[in-house]
Amino acid sequence: MGHVEVEVGVGDLEGGKIMRTKALVDTGATLTIIPEDLANRLGLKRVGEKVKVVTASGFEELELSHALIEIGSKRRITPVLISNKIDRVIIGVVTLEAMQLRVNPVTEKLEEFTALFFTNRLFPSQILIMFMRFFSF
Repeated sequence: MGHVEVEVGVGDLEGGKIMRTKALVDTGATLTIIPEDLANRLGLKRVGEKVKVVTASGFEELELSHALIEIGSKRRITPVLISNKIDRVIIGVVTLEAMQLRVNPVTEKLEEFTALFFTNRLFPSQILIMFMRFFSF
């Protein structure tokens, strides 16, 4: 699969200041990462915690914050990591899951999906029936 790029809005928590940019969707990234200069322009507050991550350049500790992310008609406040080493927004799976979006590997585009919710009180046969209904078997 190639690279999936999307137009996104990144904003402060109140949605008063939103900046539009192209972002790379990375299904191998857990959290969304934004460049430090973008975080500073938006006035995003750091929560005082650093998150240890593994990147292509090795281990790093990135500052944790929260931002409003817009993709299409969907808007969510999501945790973001702030990096002084990247120059573009990288959308991770936590943001995608919160927006009920996934990458279609054939079209290489984002698509909506219906979230699944299972409790530990379901019997395996009930889960199988739900699975079959969801995927129209």
